[in-house]
Amino acid sequence: MDDQQKLARRIPPLLDKLHASAGKLRNALEQLQNSPRPWQHYLLQPVFARNAAELLGGTFEKPFALAGALYAQLDYCDSPGTPGDARATLQIPGLLCVPAPVIELAQQLNMDKTAFSKAVTEFKTVLAERPAPERDRQLRDLLSTAGHPRAHLRQCYRQVLLCPERPQAIALSWIKARKSIRKVSVEWCERKLVQLDPQGADPGIQYQRQLLAGLHRNQHGDLRQVQVQSRPNLQVAEIFRDKSGETYRQVGYAAMPVLVLGDKSGQLPEFTRVDHQPAVSLRRQRRDLALSREPFLAALRVYLREAG
Repeated sequence: MDDQQKLARRIPPLLDKLHASAGKLRNALEQLQNSPRPWQHYLLQPVFARNAAELLGGTFEKPFALAGALYAQLDYCDSPGTPGDARATLQIPGLLCVPAPVIELAQQLNMDKTAFSKAVTEFKTVLAERPAPERDRQLRDLLSTAGHPRAHLRQCYRQVLLCPERPQAIALSWIKARKSIRKVSVEWCERKLVQLDPQGADPGIQYQRQLLAGLHRNQHGDLRQVQVQSRPNLQVAEIFRDKSGETYRQVGYAAMPVLVLGDKSGQLPEFTRVDHQPAVSLRRQRRDLALSREPFLAALRVYLREAG
C-alpha cells in the first residue's frame, strides 16, 4: 500500500508539469503564427485531419496555431460518434519550420511526456493483481484528483517528432491503413462473448450469443473478424548529404506535425509532396466486398462472409 500511495502522489505534479510544457509550446507557436516573418509550413488535410481541426476549433489557414492546439490537447475532445474512445486520437500530419527555441520547448514537452508515462505504468504495475475495472477506476480517480478527469492517455504519451538537426531533405510517403480479416470459429466467438459478459447481465451480449447459437452449421466456416490496425500514416525520413552520398534516417510516423529546425530564411528543407488523401488499396476493397455490410457480432467485430 505504501508503494501505491507513493506512486500515486507522483502522478498529479507530473501531469501538471506536462500541461504547463504543452501550454508553453502552444504559446510559442501562436507567436510564430503572428510573426511578421513567414515560416514555411506543410500540413496535409485528409478527412481525419480536417475532423481533428474542427474539434480543436482551429483552421488550416493558421497552421502554427492549429498545431499548438493539437500538442496542447491532452484531454478527450469528444466527437459525436466516439465519446471517450481511447483508441481515437486527434491526428494532423505534416511539417512545420520553426526556430531553435521552439525545438527546445518541444524537447522539454517530450521529456515530461516520458516521465508521466513512466509514472502511470509503475502505478498500474503495482495494481496488477487487481481486476481491470478496479485498476482503471483507481487511475481515473487519481487523474480526476489531479484536475484532469478526462485525460487522454495516448495523447499525453505520444511524442512530438522533431528534426533538431536540419537535414538537406525530407522524404514523405503515405503508409496505408492496415486491415486484417481472419477466420474465427464459433467456439472462439462464444468464449469471447462470455468473457465480455460473465454474469450474463448485458442484453446486447446475450442477444449476440443467441445469434451465434442460431447460426446454421453450413455458415460456421464463414465467420471473419475484421481489425483495422491504424489510420493511414505519413512516414517521415530525414536525408543528410555529404561527399560519401546520402544517409536516410527515419523520423517516424507523423500523427502530429513534425517540427523542423529552420534556417535564416524560415524555409523547410527540400521535401516530398504527397496527396492530401492516401490512395485506397484495391485489394482491400475486393476482400471487403466478400463480407456482409453489417457486423454479425458487433461486440467482436465479426462479420459473415457472403457466398459469391
